[in-house]
Amino acid sequence: TDGEVNTVIIVTSQGAGSYAAQVCADLVTYGFDDWYLPSKDELNALFQSKDEIKGFTSTYYWSSTEYDNTNAWGQDFTNGSQVSYAKYPTSRCRCVRK
Repeated sequence: TDGEVNTVIIVTSQGAGSYAAQVCADLVTYGFDDWYLPSKDELNALFQSKDEIKGFTSTYYWSSTEYDNTNAWGQDFTNGSQVSYAKYPTSRCRCVRK
């Protein structure tokens, strides 16, 4: 449940740019502007409910949970595994709100 706080920390640290946390922080859709990049645990909850939520593809999605200085946690929406991988590759993100 730390995704909202993580997103603020990432955006404050990284500044302007086109990266997952910033995309979610800047998102305004469906009349809401309080979107954020989910944490590792929140992303796993999304995976557990992916059939009900819909719209996911069989690929990796970023979480806002940092693994270390150069890696972050992501989740494979093919098999549900959570892995750390380098922060620089392009992967999908799914913005959420409370």
